[in-house]
Amino acid sequence: MSPTDRRALYGVDHAIIGSLSGMAEVLIQQPTVYVKNALQQGQPLVFQPKVMYRGVGINCLSIAPICAVQFAANGVLGRYISPDDDIGRILTAMVAGALSSLLSSPAELVMTLQQRTGQSIGSTVQEIVKSHGITRLYRGLPLTMFREASWCACYLALGPVVSTKLHHLFPNTFGEKNTATTAQKTWAAMGGSIAAGLVAVLASQPIDTLKTIVQGNALDKAAPSLTNQAKQVWNKGGMNLYYKGTVPRGIRLIGAVFIMSGTKEYLEDKFSSYGV
Repeated sequence: MSPTDRRALYGVDHAIIGSLSGMAEVLIQQPTVYVKNALQQGQPLVFQPKVMYRGVGINCLSIAPICAVQFAANGVLGRYISPDDDIGRILTAMVAGALSSLLSSPAELVMTLQQRTGQSIGSTVQEIVKSHGITRLYRGLPLTMFREASWCACYLALGPVVSTKLHHLFPNTFGEKNTATTAQKTWAAMGGSIAAGLVAVLASQPIDTLKTIVQGNALDKAAPSLTNQAKQVWNKGGMNLYYKGTVPRGIRLIGAVFIMSGTKEYLEDKFSSYGV
């Protein structure tokens, strides 16, 4: 099918593509989320599937609408950005990420508490609301908003931008973008994924660590404020503690950029070609 026969993708198309891409990534990489959260909270590691996949239900249920919002917002806003405007693409992705945090923040809080207590989704939500009110579900929202903005900038924009640059700067290795072999495209995509994943984890790891700790004590009656919690973490272990869990999260983010970018590109091609 020629490019002229392809239809333009609408917001709902981007939303569906985002949902499918997000759930695929979660199902593959949930164990890395468990390891990262356990390390950040100082919890013992239990390498059993039933433990490592604890909370995968709420994670999948939450990631579908979260990625739907991210992809849809990025796709719709991206119509007003030139394909060659790399900075514009990154800023658009940041806005999409910030918007999605309104969904991801409470979902991640519930998942984090589930991993600590082993309770069901319903029981966890009920206990939070009964003890502290519904607004407690949004504990750590500003931290989640910053992390999601930086994350989306990396996987929706920076990763693809780096991959394209690799095709352009090193055609002998990665081939031209439009004529590269499958292997060359895969290696270029992997290069973009590694670059974007490393930037994302180094830029947002301290924020993610603080967010996990803040959300993990959401059931505590005397839970400290964000600023007091940040001071406590610093006094306890300094920057080393803030970067705790970097390795499993870094592995996850690099894999996530690769999985989601590849799935996004594949599904966008199918949706536009066959009018799904």
